[in-house]
Amino acid sequence: MGNHRAAMIISIALLMQMQLIKGVHLVVNEIPDATLLPSSPGMKCAPGYHLTKDECAREATSLGGFVVNNKLAVGHWHNVAYGCSISARGGRVFYNVNFNAFNDGTYTPVCKALTNEVTLLPSGQGIKCRTYYDFSEAECVAAASLVGGNLRGGILLVGNWPTAPSGCFVEASDKAIHYSTNTNGINDGYFQPVCKKPKEQINLLPAGIGIKCIPGYNFSEEKCISVAASVGGNLRDGKFLVGDWPDKPYGCFIAQSDKAIHFGTNATGYNDGFSQPICMSLTGHITSESYYEEAIVYPPKS
Repeated sequence: MGNHRAAMIISIALLMQMQLIKGVHLVVNEIPDATLLPSSPGMKCAPGYHLTKDECAREATSLGGFVVNNKLAVGHWHNVAYGCSISARGGRVFYNVNFNAFNDGTYTPVCKALTNEVTLLPSGQGIKCRTYYDFSEAECVAAASLVGGNLRGGILLVGNWPTAPSGCFVEASDKAIHYSTNTNGINDGYFQPVCKKPKEQINLLPAGIGIKCIPGYNFSEEKCISVAASVGGNLRDGKFLVGDWPDKPYGCFIAQSDKAIHFGTNATGYNDGFSQPICMSLTGHITSESYYEEAIVYPPKS
């Protein structure tokens, strides 16, 4: 009976992962064609993110701007953001061909949307973006704006802070957008890194006795915070909890009660029913019937 019960638990976990393939955490929302930046002095689109004139008229009007007599206002102004923008004072769409122009703060740049989705990590000591998952300084404002960031005093705060994470982040208190050039900076716990969303397809399993990721579908400790944050996880008291718990599943998981992010190092840990494993999604086309049959391993008859 013990072997049969264990086999049934494994099969249930497999089915849960398979059924969640079509869930919200696997289906990636379409990235919009354009995005609005704040109307602040000097604000402009990052290099490579400028719209063409044709794109400007279409995208800016879809975002609430308007053109007069069906004609896009094109000119060579010194105080309007280079490229496509919407007047913050009235909503009219402009296209400025003056590359050296300086936005006087009354124009909202309209830019190509970022090619990567954005994840805002929780604030915590030492928390930072994974390698290759951070945004550039030029992309920082656009990325941080998508997750609630704002410009304190109308400017992007750039510095070489030793107590802040490297790259793009927001201050936890007021969501002010910062960019740190200090690659050795260590987050003191008061900042939330703004990172590219993990490319992996993620399944958040329900809490249940014995539920765990199937072998080969666990995330590493390094990836745990970013993938868990993307499915609603947070840091309890600003700390990433790592332990050798016998009553918790192996690998990355969140507590059902408060969504605190954990990583269990005990390969034989057994889920007591209060933890939600975070697993890589299954790939390929598998029917529930065939997958269920393959998952169950019946004990030999005595």
